[in-house]
Amino acid sequence: MVTNLPPQCAGLEKRYREATNLREKISALEEYMAVIPRHKGTERLLQQLRTRHAKLRAQLEAEQTRKVTGSGRSRYAVKKEGAAQLVILGPTGVGKSTLLASLTNAKPEISTRPFTTVEPVPGMMRFEDIQIQLVEAPALYRGASEGVGWGLRVLSLARNSDGLILMVDLADDPSAQLEMMLGELRGAHIEVVEGAGKVEVQGRENGGIQVVPLSGFSGDIEEIRQVLRSRGIHHALVKVWGQVEAEDVLSFLEHPMLLKPAIVVANKMDAPEAEEKLERLRRSFPEFTIVPISLQRGDGVKELPKQLFESLEIIRVYTKRAGQEPSTRPMIVKADSTVGDIAKIIHNDLYRGFKFAKVWGSSRYGGERVGIGYILHDKDIVEIHA
Repeated sequence: MVTNLPPQCAGLEKRYREATNLREKISALEEYMAVIPRHKGTERLLQQLRTRHAKLRAQLEAEQTRKVTGSGRSRYAVKKEGAAQLVILGPTGVGKSTLLASLTNAKPEISTRPFTTVEPVPGMMRFEDIQIQLVEAPALYRGASEGVGWGLRVLSLARNSDGLILMVDLADDPSAQLEMMLGELRGAHIEVVEGAGKVEVQGRENGGIQVVPLSGFSGDIEEIRQVLRSRGIHHALVKVWGQVEAEDVLSFLEHPMLLKPAIVVANKMDAPEAEEKLERLRRSFPEFTIVPISLQRGDGVKELPKQLFESLEIIRVYTKRAGQEPSTRPMIVKADSTVGDIAKIIHNDLYRGFKFAKVWGSSRYGGERVGIGYILHDKDIVEIHA
């Protein structure tokens, strides 16, 4: 053991060694790492413990997955339909079933009894000329990311979705509910805030370790290089975004964070003190779009489909041939897609032989010529010439 460690470290290390199952080992290791002071003399020990922690978490996740698969409960896998899939997450009693029934053709069981929904329930929501699939997930609760109950299966729904609806209850403590959900999502390596920390490592044969700082990064590049060298990585291109410390790199390497678009729906605007709680929620989480509704009164429900569509960060693009009418079924692509992206989707030959395109839409005069890098907008009509 490294010298000059706090006296409780010896007891925590012993507790870790004597733990009889994965959860106990992970808990003991986390407590052990939390009390170790951060300085140059403990860097190597902390790196070893973080690597061990990541491996134990991976073993626990694999064990839970085997249990789910072996039990035949594959009904947690929901096949995607429509333009995109949004999963509704929230604690029990926030109104997830009522929201699904209000926006789709689904008929979930609606009850005041806690934990009524025990399996995912899908439904299709119409927005203008497309349909978006909404999936109500069983309740999310503290400990889900550590394998408690059905937690890992609910988080797997979130991981496989195109976006998330994080639902909170203004009759309760919405800030605590949202904080809990964000913690469980992060525990499952799912991030829902743009600009949050992210690391990508691309191995290469030579050239050393090149660290490329991107949007929002303010960490120590040399410390990141040292951490990678300690893992035997000596040649790599490393891209870092947001708030990333050297000590976070190992965790990112073991379990990369998956970024999901998300919107917060705050139900029960009809509850006492709802306005005050909503204001506190917005002050505490300014990075989120927070939509207040009352499912009981119907307030804000009609506007939700448009807001949910916008939260997905996708657009509709209609293609046409010269002299013909545009297609009636749009292509669904990511926001900020270019004319070149559309050409590639249609056919590589169209992209390689590209000459120009004509675009009709709110951002352009009718049929104006544009280049291959022109950024498209929702409902644009594109005619590609090659």
